[in-house]
Amino acid sequence: MIFLGSSRITAALLLAGGSFLAATAQAQTNIAILQKADALVGERKYASAFQVLQKYDPRNERPAVVLQKEDIALRYNVGHSQYRRFAFKDVQLTDNLENFRSPDSTYTLTPFPLGRALRTLKARYPNDYKLDRGLGDYYFAVQQCNCAETSKEEDDLFPLIIQYYDVAHEHGYGDYSSYYAQGYSYQRLGMFQESVAPFLRSIELRKNYPESHLNLAFVYLELKQFEKAKEQAQLAVELFPDEQHKSDANFLLKTVEERLQGKEAVAPKPTATPQKGTKKPARKRVI
Repeated sequence: MIFLGSSRITAALLLAGGSFLAATAQAQTNIAILQKADALVGERKYASAFQVLQKYDPRNERPAVVLQKEDIALRYNVGHSQYRRFAFKDVQLTDNLENFRSPDSTYTLTPFPLGRALRTLKARYPNDYKLDRGLGDYYFAVQQCNCAETSKEEDDLFPLIIQYYDVAHEHGYGDYSSYYAQGYSYQRLGMFQESVAPFLRSIELRKNYPESHLNLAFVYLELKQFEKAKEQAQLAVELFPDEQHKSDANFLLKTVEERLQGKEAVAPKPTATPQKGTKKPARKRVI
């Protein structure tokens, strides 16, 4: 057995204590910076919020800070270049951000290579599952805008979206939007049965999100579960606030109703009570 002298024990304890205090101070600074950025976002000072985070972590080395940068970049940018550089603007509480997203507008772009930053951090911190959520959000945004990751085809993006959201959901980092995006990705790959569970979970988490109802209606139509498709399409019609989306949902609803009527037209009329010894037809099982 090796015994340390009291002076060496004291030095070791001081070193450990110093490391703990430094880590605690760093965590407190992280929280303070994130809270400050959150407060600025609440005031719709998006450029100022991003600048606070960028100044604190210019090299994108802190996962929590990079994830907050991602949230601001994807939701509140007024311009970007392939999700590698972003423009932001502080606006008034009553301003419509879309009015500042004109292609003719000129803004200063801040470097933030989002995809690379997330992938680098995930390789460095494989057990930080919030980064899986961030990567799922990133690849879904890329698929929706078709404006980045130009080396990847659309069908390359859907498996990535599913993969990263799977891990995030397994560790409790999911919400209605991530389950919707996962269901949508399965749907676009033609994996209709696999898309049902994520859509249902999205609806469970936010019952009034019309996109989940609309896409689930389409999936049920593909699966020939017409009654379920009709119910979801009706909910989508009720929930969409604008006429364009309401019209799309109505079109799908009419398609479902036509399929239901067609099914009824070709279905044999029910017979009278079968005579003794006659076998009743087996019911078709609906999955």
